[in-house]
Amino acid sequence: MSHDRVFLRLAATGAWLALDGDEEQARSLALDLGTASTAQRFFRGDLPTPLELERAIDHVEDELMRAGAWTAGRSTLVTDHPLVRALAQAEGRSSETALTREVVEGLFQRLASGALGDPSALRGLPAGKEAAATLLILRELMHHLGFNQVVVAPPSPGASLP
Repeated sequence: MSHDRVFLRLAATGAWLALDGDEEQARSLALDLGTASTAQRFFRGDLPTPLELERAIDHVEDELMRAGAWTAGRSTLVTDHPLVRALAQAEGRSSETALTREVVEGLFQRLASGALGDPSALRGLPAGKEAAATLLILRELMHHLGFNQVVVAPPSPGASLP
């Protein structure tokens, strides 16, 4: 298994990153970045406002500061979260596929445009505030931790995820 992968488990109340086969450091890291808890904490309605998006981004960025050195040099994020799979399908990709950082950024910009009042930008995106939180968390993970792509696939059997 390639050592450039980090496995992501997104859950309602937290997120975990896990390395595959690296014995020199902790193999998993828990983050306070749950999809439902982030949505509940920052978003009043199904479609967040621009200010709500900014506040959620600030929280996610603060939490990701702990993970920077831990994920250094790794380029691929892997998750089998159903909302990430739905994002891949919104882009017309198959379920076991990769989304580049640029594609995820484009999806987030569509969400931001929808928040600014352009409902047509939301066409095809998964709806609801938990989906918005998932996209925001994924975008920030990729942007701040330097992942080039996210692969929609199950984690490796060697990854120690809760």
